[in-house]
Amino acid sequence: MLSITRLGSALGSRVATVTASSFQSSRRCFSRKTGNELIYPNRTSSPQITEHSVNAGSTRETHREKGDMLPPPSTSVSLPAITLEPLFKIDHKGNNELTEVQITDVDGIKVGSLEKSGGMSTIGVCVGAGSKWEGEGTRGINQAMELMCLKGNQEMGSTEIVERLDSLGSQIFALSSRDNYTMSVDCLRDNLDPAFKLWKNCLLDGVYSDEEVEECKDIMGWINTEMMGQDRLKEGIMGAAYGSSPLGNTHFVGDERQVSQITGARIREWREKFFTRGNMFIGGAGIEHAKLVDLVGEHFKDVKEGGPVECAKSEYVGGEFRLQEQNSIDGLTRVAVAFEVGGWHDDDMVAICVLQTLLGGGDSFSAGGPGKGMYSRLYREVLNRCYWAEAAEAFIMLHNDAGIIGISGASVPSMSQNLTFQILEQFAKLSYQNVTDEELSRAKNMLRCNVLTQLESRQILAEDLVRQFQTYGERLDPAVICEKIDAVTKDDLRRIVQKGMSKPPSISCVGPDLDKCPLFEQIAHIRGKDDLL
Repeated sequence: MLSITRLGSALGSRVATVTASSFQSSRRCFSRKTGNELIYPNRTSSPQITEHSVNAGSTRETHREKGDMLPPPSTSVSLPAITLEPLFKIDHKGNNELTEVQITDVDGIKVGSLEKSGGMSTIGVCVGAGSKWEGEGTRGINQAMELMCLKGNQEMGSTEIVERLDSLGSQIFALSSRDNYTMSVDCLRDNLDPAFKLWKNCLLDGVYSDEEVEECKDIMGWINTEMMGQDRLKEGIMGAAYGSSPLGNTHFVGDERQVSQITGARIREWREKFFTRGNMFIGGAGIEHAKLVDLVGEHFKDVKEGGPVECAKSEYVGGEFRLQEQNSIDGLTRVAVAFEVGGWHDDDMVAICVLQTLLGGGDSFSAGGPGKGMYSRLYREVLNRCYWAEAAEAFIMLHNDAGIIGISGASVPSMSQNLTFQILEQFAKLSYQNVTDEELSRAKNMLRCNVLTQLESRQILAEDLVRQFQTYGERLDPAVICEKIDAVTKDDLRRIVQKGMSKPPSISCVGPDLDKCPLFEQIAHIRGKDDLL
């Protein structure tokens, strides 16, 4: 608590006591010197009072300067004690609500929150349901649920839902992936109750009418048709890396036969199977924990019991994916090469992220001006040296039980073979030669900066909270993550690449002309520098 007994000591200022006689006329005011002179000519004098007297019968003003001066400022003015309640409480152990996550089990549903100052709140849920669980008859269901997150329920239609969100100053977001399904609501704190109820209805009470499902299928077809080459490249690399195992399932379904099998009844069955108490975690940022617990207890009481649904383990196999685009926008051929690494639970997870940051890269054209990642290895050794390289960027795709790290690039079709071997050369170089101290330090600083600045966003903070609890069962403190970043060594990066290159690579090629792209058989034997000579 903060007790203020003296205004002078609290604000570092002095208060002047002015008597009533100082204001004998409403036409008196303070005069000050201007220019380079100080308002107070010396430390012992006070501002003099100049009296402006106006003659009613004349426009001429007379000025008479009084010789008397204000009494010196008093420093002994006492005010009543003021008690200010802190906005965020710190307990006797030093735990701060702004940094400490509070967790409560609400009838089998894990609920966590992290306070964040401001007038907005974000609440999200992460469900262990993703496209890796999809099979025959259920392909594309997660994508369909994401697209129909604002469709009608038993209480109101989709138009009314959108209008209601607008009136509350709220937004609802949904995102599906191979591992999980998330949905969040961002709202004003004053509108938490109605916004939470609306969000819960969208999450658990969607009807998915035939008309809405058919409209969703049309959108899915349009997404597949208009998908950018870079997105097709990443989808293809997953299929090449994991084959027919669960992680090899395509997330964006484009096959008309598979899309035609999606129905409202199957979506509701999927929701009934996966959206259970033990298979979801609800978290919030910018909300009092007790308030969130009460809201979950009130609105999620009808969710049935259940737990995580088993999924077959995905095994890395390596392979290739080739797609010849008929209507390429830019005429470039895109190539991605990737190798196996561990997933979210791997001990080298942080080191893998450091390696991706160190490689960096991007496009030859940088929207917003140059300077972003210009000193990363791919910029220095590929984009700045190979005039024909339009893009070169490192990526990682991590999942609960597996992961890959790769480099994707783009060039004119005639140079796609050169691009592929440039990518392989970068991995081979990492396998036999340590990175420099300067590169490692820069990568660590960039990754640490990215982690901490991302968490300044309330929406990202809420998503990070629910995803980490769904994955690890706890949230790693940012300070712990930074300590792990600092602990990464050059030997760690070299070992990760050597281990990855001990297995066949995965290659994905997308473009209008793939004749110059090397076949999988031509690069499958590459394990290091000697294989590239």
